[in-house]
Amino acid sequence: MALFDEFHKGDLALNRLNFGNIILIPKVGDANKIQQYRPICLLNVSFKIFTKVATNRITKVAHNIIRPSQMAFLPRRNIMEGAVVLHETLHELNRKKLNGVIFKIDFEKAYDKVRWDFLQQTMRMKGFSTSWCNWINSFVQGGNVAINVNGQTGSYFQTRKGLRQGDPLSPILFNIVVDMLAVIFNRAKVGGLVNGIIPHLVEDGLSVLQYADDTVIFLDHDLEKARNMKALFCMFEKNFSEIFCFRQAKECENTYSQLFGCRSGSFPFRYLGIPMHHRKLRNGDWAHIEERFEKCLIGWKGKLLSVGGRLIPKGVLKKLEYFRSRFFWQNDQHNKKYHLIRWDQIRQPKEQGGLGVIDLEVQNKCLMSKWLFKLANEDGIWQNLLRAKYLRSKPLGNGTQKPGDSHFWAGLMDVKDEFLGLGSFSIGEGTWFDFGKIPGVATSR
Repeated sequence: MALFDEFHKGDLALNRLNFGNIILIPKVGDANKIQQYRPICLLNVSFKIFTKVATNRITKVAHNIIRPSQMAFLPRRNIMEGAVVLHETLHELNRKKLNGVIFKIDFEKAYDKVRWDFLQQTMRMKGFSTSWCNWINSFVQGGNVAINVNGQTGSYFQTRKGLRQGDPLSPILFNIVVDMLAVIFNRAKVGGLVNGIIPHLVEDGLSVLQYADDTVIFLDHDLEKARNMKALFCMFEKNFSEIFCFRQAKECENTYSQLFGCRSGSFPFRYLGIPMHHRKLRNGDWAHIEERFEKCLIGWKGKLLSVGGRLIPKGVLKKLEYFRSRFFWQNDQHNKKYHLIRWDQIRQPKEQGGLGVIDLEVQNKCLMSKWLFKLANEDGIWQNLLRAKYLRSKPLGNGTQKPGDSHFWAGLMDVKDEFLGLGSFSIGEGTWFDFGKIPGVATSR
């Protein structure tokens, strides 16, 4: 507490604690280029206590200063929410035969390229006090780092820009910086320079979707406004990696590709590790998930790969269960061994003679039920989109599945009755209650 008191008064020489070693973590198995390594800074623990406290304080107001289009590193926001929004948008564009252009953007070495003066300007614009701006400035500047390669640590040197990966404060600061992309784009929409897509489902049109530096831009088909968008983004060091065009925009796909210097993408494509398509995913589209799942088991890793709360095809679930059963009975992938007990018996609870191994199909239903709970009780970009697309002011209990609905919505409707049947409604204080939310209760007067 004495250290924090000195820091608050401005008497603490924080730069004496601000040092760390950078180690290079390979992103791929056979990394042989510097771009294939992720620099993680192992900071002095005493210094990280200060940045962790600052992170906890900023996180409390993060929802007020970072737009809903950002899904990363914020409480009550989930990585899969962006995947749901993108999936439903692709489905809507294809089903309604709407015009639209979708860009996937890569920020190369995103954390390393953050300019400190831009961070300070952004924080002041978002209402941070002078004291907070100075504190953040002392955290990101004036530090010394050394690079550790093959166990050998080099000389210490000072950095001139960037946010250090490994600092608890870096993710939230990066969100504050990259949120300016959404701010700039939305101001351009207000000025008529660019247009988003599906305005009938999302107020003012959907334009930006972010998970940290993984960014997707949505643009209505208009080459002149596409040029405006390219000019707006010149201040961000980014690469347009792929482009996806719908309806009439498909005829100008080569023009868009040349304008932004990117390639034309094909379906399905991956977003945050999840295959994306405007139609229902086939078993073959999940091949990379199955491969990663099998590798995790072969490598004797304790935690199974999370496939994220989407309704997974039964054929894929059957394949994943096969991998788990083989892992349980065989010493390795080459030595076969007889299965002494049926796999469905092993999955039974221990009280019923099994080993309590989680049933993936049941777990998948539980995850889908969790989405239903959030849809019924919370507000957010994906909730508003689903309500506008499928419910249209109807309560969730009256939601139905129709031909042509998205695979995700069909999955929600498959578990809806079971979910609502196991739930209960609380009137609370008794001053007001919407009986229309209860399935089976008439709402007509």
